[in-house]
Amino acid sequence: MNRPVQRLIVVALALVLLVPVGALGISQLLNPGGQEEQASENAADPGNPENRPTADPAEQPPRPDLPRPEEPAELTEQSEAGAEATLTYLLGSYDYMMSSGDISVWEDKVDPNCQVCVTFLQNAEQLAAQDGYLTGGAFEVHSTSFAGTGEPPATGTVTAQFTQEASILVDDPSLQANALDEVTGQLIATVAWDGERWRVTDMSIAPPEGAASDAGGAAG
Repeated sequence: MNRPVQRLIVVALALVLLVPVGALGISQLLNPGGQEEQASENAADPGNPENRPTADPAEQPPRPDLPRPEEPAELTEQSEAGAEATLTYLLGSYDYMMSSGDISVWEDKVDPNCQVCVTFLQNAEQLAAQDGYLTGGAFEVHSTSFAGTGEPPATGTVTAQFTQEASILVDDPSLQANALDEVTGQLIATVAWDGERWRVTDMSIAPPEGAASDAGGAAG
């Protein structure tokens, strides 16, 4: 997976900032080549480089108290249904993970070498460490499909058509929260059977139909 698409998924799936917003802003995620310029700008106010208005933590949207999603039995089945259930569960548990900081719902379902997956986990942990959280942002998975190799399959690709509802990201309770729009799209995940369960080894978002992707030429 090329780097531009990695950055796309981090931004598009509601991980617009984190670490905290002041330390790593949207412009740095989208344009890592501009890190030196960003660092110079941030030096003026390292605690709030985006100059967001301050906020009363008591007036922030309340942190959701969501139950931990139950894991379906299919997650440990070496089958097409198991592979699709794994990606569906990851998306379905995303709002819980981002509101609670409990990364265990993703940790044993992603490969440690999946850079995008690791970024999600690190951001969720960082957000929790900052006493931050996500409200809203639940995923609705409209459909899934699987294309794999082997019988039973050992590797493959799961494609999910999804909509993620609008959300509010409170990354720093003392600063104005970030409103994130609804996102609809197609997520493509490569998966592999590790002997006990499926693990996602990479993820990307397909470009909108009819849109030319400029990611390939910019890959490093």
